[in-house]
Amino acid sequence: MNEVWNLDVIYRGFDDPAFAADMEKLEKLVQDYVAFAGELGKQTPLDGLKKGIALEESLSELSGKLVEYAFLRQSGNTRDAEAGSRLGQVMQILTGAAGAQAQWREWVSKIPDLMTLVGSDETLKDYTFLFESLLRNSSHLLGSLGEQISAKLSMSGLSHFMIVMEWLMYLVLSPGSRSGT
Repeated sequence: MNEVWNLDVIYRGFDDPAFAADMEKLEKLVQDYVAFAGELGKQTPLDGLKKGIALEESLSELSGKLVEYAFLRQSGNTRDAEAGSRLGQVMQILTGAAGAQAQWREWVSKIPDLMTLVGSDETLKDYTFLFESLLRNSSHLLGSLGEQISAKLSMSGLSHFMIVMEWLMYLVLSPGSRSGT
């Protein structure tokens, strides 16, 4: 039985030129997203929706690949410090997009008759659920600065600290937890 995952289909290691190229692509993609968000006022609703969707998909696909690789490497060997470091680097880069993503979502939520526009375009129809969710959750947006702060707090481990605290509280307060059952 093979006890070690072979992740070569993703990258051959952190020194793989493809990994380095994808990290550079991720940084460029975040810069492109920030530039796009800065120009939202000049976009037509249709163009802004399509470009935003394309950026969201590209960002999700590329960051997902990088995160999956680092996470799986670390899961296979929890002593793999480089995997943890690389995972942190990817997360740090992604925090740069949080404000731009919040700007785009806020801009989308303010488009008059958004769902009519979405329904009238063949490309956007596939994203109906996303746009309905954006509208439904628009009152909960923190704004560009708030989302950047939130992303940095999540990346810094605050969310992990809260998860550990909740788990500890569960152990302390759960019936039978003191007896080990």
